[in-house]
Amino acid sequence: MKKTKKKEEVLEVNISKKKQKGCSFSWDNLVEMKNDKTQFFAGDGFKRLQILDIDEKTANIHMVCELGRKTWPLSFDRLEELHGKIHSGELKLIPYEIDRLMPTWGNFITGLFKYLGCDKN
Repeated sequence: MKKTKKKEEVLEVNISKKKQKGCSFSWDNLVEMKNDKTQFFAGDGFKRLQILDIDEKTANIHMVCELGRKTWPLSFDRLEELHGKIHSGELKLIPYEIDRLMPTWGNFITGLFKYLGCDKN
C-alpha cells in the first residue's frame, strides 16, 4: 500500500511541477514533455494524459490515457492552427468548442493547452 501512495504522490508532483506562467506552446516543449513523460489532466480534469510518441517526420503526436489507450495521430499543424485561434479570441478554450473543429479531440487538446498555460492569456 505504501508503494501505491508514493507512486500517486510522484504523479501529482509531475502533473503540477512544470506548470508555467503564460503560454509555453511549442514543438520543443511537446518533445520535452514526451521525453520527461510529463502527465497532465484532460480538459475535464479527471483523466490523466501523457504524450506517448512524436513522429518528427510527419509532425504527428500520439497520446495515451491512464487506462493505456493510445490515441490516433494528432497533427501538429492542426494543433498550431487551433492554438492561434484560441489566442486570437476566435475560439474559446473549452472542449465543446474544440470538438466542433476537431471531433473527439476537444477534451485532450483543452487539457494540453491548459497545462501549457494557454488559458492564462
